[in-house]
Amino acid sequence: MSVPKVSVVIPAYNAARFIVGTLETIRAQTFNDHETVVVDDGSSDDTKAVVDAFLSRHGLAGTCIRQSNKRIAGARNTGMRAARGEFIALLDHDDLWYPEKLAKCMCAFAEHPEVDLVGHHIDILRNGRRLRTARKGPAAPDMYETLLLKGNALAPSAAVFRKEKALSIGGFRENPEFNTVEDYDFWMRLSRVARFHFIDEALAGYAVVDDSASSRVDYHHGNLETLLREHFASRFGPHPDLLQRLRMRRRLSAVYRSALGQLLAADVPQSKRTEYALKMLRAFPCDAKNLVRTVQWILAWRPVRPGPKPAP
Repeated sequence: MSVPKVSVVIPAYNAARFIVGTLETIRAQTFNDHETVVVDDGSSDDTKAVVDAFLSRHGLAGTCIRQSNKRIAGARNTGMRAARGEFIALLDHDDLWYPEKLAKCMCAFAEHPEVDLVGHHIDILRNGRRLRTARKGPAAPDMYETLLLKGNALAPSAAVFRKEKALSIGGFRENPEFNTVEDYDFWMRLSRVARFHFIDEALAGYAVVDDSASSRVDYHHGNLETLLREHFASRFGPHPDLLQRLRMRRRLSAVYRSALGQLLAADVPQSKRTEYALKMLRAFPCDAKNLVRTVQWILAWRPVRPGPKPAP
């Protein structure tokens, strides 16, 4: 069996209902030198049977690995270790690629042989309709610091990278405290040993799911803050100077601003919104974006109305 150039790694959990659509976008690729590695991460449905049947029916190179649930970081690591290709292309089980995605990414690698990762923009979809395009990148001379202080500039389904580089940093960290931000951590660590390049085009679609419950917002942004503080310590050491402290505070304020924005769009207690508004303002009150978000928070204030008076 010939060795494929690209291994498409798909972590899947209870994906039987929609993974065929994702697999169809791989089958539609104009670049055909690839294999598909699906990792069924402890699903309780028939995800593996659906994937096996699809690969067999269409004669596609690939496999579906069944494992106990290790969450998305563990599933991606399993897939990357099993991959035979020189390049890894991540694809989440409910996302999709446009037909030229792999062809254009591999063309970029051919034109820039010094590059270790190629990324691109991604369309944000709801029920198959495009809401907007999330622009990724651009590359920067110090990509690590750019990612750390300006935010995540990549998306899993919108990046192709060299397998050797990914495994050299140990793949994705499977720490529970980094769940939901494991990809951001991976890009930052990868940027220390790899060179990035971005295509100025959307080549994939991300299926957005409305999930702004207060507990979910707390969980994600709490893990994000934990991750950032670890990388701050690694980047700036135990005694950062004044400018470094201000840059760190501004970055954390952006985390709180993001959380507040999600909470403003959700039916959550006013106290939870206030918590993040105050954290944002304490961290960095002079940021213009924070001031705008503060106005939004004030305008959305819903005072608690007193209930009816008890009968005498």
